[in-house]
Amino acid sequence: MTKRDSYTDLLIIGAGPAGLMAACWASQYAITTRLIDQKSERTAAGHADGINSRTMEILDSFGVADTVLRQAAGNMDAAYWGPDEKTGNIRRIKCQPSQPQELSRFDQMLLNQGAIEQILIDYLATKGRVHVERERKAEKLGLPCQSDKKSDDEYPVHVRVVSANDEDSQSNNAEIIHARYVIACDGAGSWTSAQLKIDSDVSKTESTWGVMDIVPETDFPDIRRACAIQAGDGLSMMVVPRENNLVRFYLHMNGGEERSPNGPDKSEGSLEDLIDMAEKTLKPYELSYKHCDWWSIYPIGRRLIKQYRSDRIFFAGDAAHTHSPKGGQGMNISMQDTYNLVWKVAAVITGSIDPAILETYQSERRPEAEQLMEFDTRLVYAYEEGSMEDGSEDGVEAVRDKYAGFMAGVAVTYPPSILVDKSESSTAVARNVQLGQRLPSYLVVGQEDGCVIHLAKKLNSNGGWRLLIFPGDLHHPGVLDRLSVFAKDFSGRISNRLIPQSTNNSEFLKTLLIHSSPRASVNQSQLLGAFHQFDTELGWDHTNAFADDPSYDGDTGQAYEQYGIDKQRGGLIVCRPDQHVGWIGTIEEVDGLETYFSKFLFRKERT
Repeated sequence: MTKRDSYTDLLIIGAGPAGLMAACWASQYAITTRLIDQKSERTAAGHADGINSRTMEILDSFGVADTVLRQAAGNMDAAYWGPDEKTGNIRRIKCQPSQPQELSRFDQMLLNQGAIEQILIDYLATKGRVHVERERKAEKLGLPCQSDKKSDDEYPVHVRVVSANDEDSQSNNAEIIHARYVIACDGAGSWTSAQLKIDSDVSKTESTWGVMDIVPETDFPDIRRACAIQAGDGLSMMVVPRENNLVRFYLHMNGGEERSPNGPDKSEGSLEDLIDMAEKTLKPYELSYKHCDWWSIYPIGRRLIKQYRSDRIFFAGDAAHTHSPKGGQGMNISMQDTYNLVWKVAAVITGSIDPAILETYQSERRPEAEQLMEFDTRLVYAYEEGSMEDGSEDGVEAVRDKYAGFMAGVAVTYPPSILVDKSESSTAVARNVQLGQRLPSYLVVGQEDGCVIHLAKKLNSNGGWRLLIFPGDLHHPGVLDRLSVFAKDFSGRISNRLIPQSTNNSEFLKTLLIHSSPRASVNQSQLLGAFHQFDTELGWDHTNAFADDPSYDGDTGQAYEQYGIDKQRGGLIVCRPDQHVGWIGTIEEVDGLETYFSKFLFRKERT
């Protein structure tokens, strides 16, 4: 037996949605990354299928949302069905949009987990920095001894990796990977957490559900709508339209007068049991099928690890939390875990940011998982015990309405920290922008080319921070002078003193200007000296000035109003690399801006 040693900045264990998202983020940085997975291929069918609005925004920031939209089914309408006491059959109670349209520019989409994995794998191929190393299994984990005072080990985590097909672990292909950091995305039965004996909060129930993806033949009128259905005798079902004419059925296996209160054993249940239960629930409508893509029977349980981090090792996705699939949140929360984490880890590895920011992973993501557990508990109860009747306080509709922002992923609000300012004066600058939340996107008009785009298109995931400058109406007395003073002060105190020496200013922090004057009335040359960045090779950057001008097609001219920014006073907004708002201030608050960045950026040494 031989072994070899290798070194990497970041090791990702598990190539599911969380691991692939981590790799996509890591590929934006000049760091070395390994991604291993013991499976021989990606997920083939079934499993997660819901992509919420925030995940669509994140995918769009990597440039792959259009690929998802071409393959996925939309989830525009939600229908609620309950029992008709007179006939004993089901009846439609109401139909309405699945979520408020104002939450995001993207609706929830429905596409199987395997297809999402393939889209991310294809994206990694275009970047050429990270690829999935299949059939590679982590076998042994080595950590620096707590009593070891040595601090010169740059790669303190040692993971022995062997072929997943090597039963006796004596493979000549064994490898010791020495890593600066490790992210465990290795699923509900996480090998990594078992090695470290990570404690979890566990909640078990006696509830059992079945799921199947079939191409149905039915006269049920809402088969292509998301449906919550309750019939007599405790029968409960959820219907979710999918891509390629597939429809997913979730069925409460404890329901029905002939069912055991503990539900069937997984080994005893069958696809025909699920079909039989679905037929009974849909009466008076007929249901049959010729093709089944995937099915499973599972108990409802919840698990949440207490610590998301153990020294240089982080946990994400199902390795950190598991729950029922009812709300379509599993794949979303998992990808959003690593989307929150990896830019921080990469920034620390490249030496631009204080490692103290890594502490925010626990404080930002675990509360979201706690809310997920609460939401999941309430939603499962609503399906099993609640009422579908209009106005019911314990029904599915009431739960979905209460958690609409959470389900869409856009209500996530990170608490004050080294990365999120806690200034109470921020509401006076931008009344409708909340510190710690992702910045909503509105249409703006390019000052140079007149093209209408969503502001979020300028917040793509490339590792950069953004400073959004809202000067107001440039024709209002003093506004242009105030902008010029800010630009000079900002350039001298921020760019020259805080931006890391190894980083190009425009790569680390990009400035975007959005004014509220009519676009045609503004002379572009007026903005060059006061605002635009200059590149010695490419010249002036003309692409980052925009007008909030209502005279163009579409819903333009709403940004200032929607953000709650005064058109005379203006304001500043700092967006982190993950588009969450870190700081808000007035145009004059360069001191506050410098103070914010100085908390975590390493100050430049004077030469």
